[in-house]
Amino acid sequence: MSSSRSPERRRGWRVSRRSPVGCTALAVLEAKARIRAELRRKRREQTAVEITLLQRDGASPLDALVPLLDEGLLDLGDGDRLALVLRFLEERSLRDVGAALGVDEDAARKRVSRALDRLAGFFRQRGFAVPTGAGCVALLASTTQAAPAVLAASAANAGLAAGGATSGFNLVLFKLMALTKTQTTVLCAIVATAPLAWQWHANARVARQVDDATAQIKSASRNATELEAQLQRTRDALLRAQAGNSNSVARLAALNAQRDGQAPRPVYRWDDSSPLARVPKKFLEQLDVPATANRRGQLSEQIREVLQMTDNEAQQTQSAIDHFLSDYHAAQAQQMRRAEPTEEDLHGHRPEETRVFEVPEVNAQLREYRQTLFGELEASLGSERFQLFREALRDWMPIDDDYQGMNTGMAVQNFGYRLRFYQPKPGDPWLSWSLNDTEGLGNMAGSMRLGDIPDIFSIQLQDWIALAQSQRPKDGNGQK
Repeated sequence: MSSSRSPERRRGWRVSRRSPVGCTALAVLEAKARIRAELRRKRREQTAVEITLLQRDGASPLDALVPLLDEGLLDLGDGDRLALVLRFLEERSLRDVGAALGVDEDAARKRVSRALDRLAGFFRQRGFAVPTGAGCVALLASTTQAAPAVLAASAANAGLAAGGATSGFNLVLFKLMALTKTQTTVLCAIVATAPLAWQWHANARVARQVDDATAQIKSASRNATELEAQLQRTRDALLRAQAGNSNSVARLAALNAQRDGQAPRPVYRWDDSSPLARVPKKFLEQLDVPATANRRGQLSEQIREVLQMTDNEAQQTQSAIDHFLSDYHAAQAQQMRRAEPTEEDLHGHRPEETRVFEVPEVNAQLREYRQTLFGELEASLGSERFQLFREALRDWMPIDDDYQGMNTGMAVQNFGYRLRFYQPKPGDPWLSWSLNDTEGLGNMAGSMRLGDIPDIFSIQLQDWIALAQSQRPKDGNGQK
């Protein structure tokens, strides 16, 4: 008969329905109770039918117990069930049973005897007169002979025999049913604490990673500090080396001066057949030799002969002047604008024959470009010849910030001005112009060749230049 007591009360222990462990244990016990009740019901119905058939056929009384044998084995503990399966179903020796259970032969014999007594008690509880375990032995023996394949497999699966190959949901249910109270408690505790254990391991892993990253940061910081200290030591060593080098250069200069003072100078003899005249250097400073031949800054032949420039030196000097003039005109072009002529701009010319340009001063850029020019000239000509060439540039450009004045031959101005051009006659190679500065220094006028007009103005005067170059005045016979 099935018991009406709840599984947890029948087992003799209590659990809390509110705790995770209690909920899991309650579910396991409830499943075991339902499976056991279902097995009992089916076994009782089957037993009743078989008893009737056996009584009618005159079969052995033990045959009526065969349907309940599986349930009886399931009702036993793990060790008892395994002992009976190994001893009677698999016909192992007591020594093999003891080896499987981890005990000696005598303990295995006692374990088998105790399991038989418990199995007999199971049958007695269900109304069968099985006085001792001997009847169970006979039952197991007859069952093995009558249906060894089916019963052995069922018993082996239910008894969790060592080395069994069962699987599936039924095996899980049978294992859950076979758990003891202690095992069920441990299983429920494991299920409840598994998430906490996993979280603890994850936190520990993150903590280790944080420690590793902190250690790496500290190591990188120490390395950076060491590199900074090494860099500072290298800088100090470089400064000491530079100071030592300066001292060495000064010492070498002193030694060279001492050597020159002691060694006799070679006697220089002038070649009377040379086409050049030998004059004192002071005399050269008094010569008025133009450095450029036109407004475009082309070197004059006189300056090349006086300074005895080589072709390479003349090429370098001309290149430096061209770069300077190009930068100066570019700075002017950024701020220059064309203006409408007024009455003061005409000077006897018609408005359509007059073009006016307002050019602001660019002294800041001029100062920078002039410093670059003088540095290149001194590197190319040397200190003495550079000073002579610099003075020769005075009529072409202001050579310093102190220069004040106006000159019709100057191509570079250090002040803002208003410049007027007047249309040339057909075939006239000269272009008239006039200029007055915006600061009231004065006015000046003159003419320049068409080819000497700076590019920033020649673009605005291209039609006049083309007309003047394409036409020539006719002579008395009407010929051009």
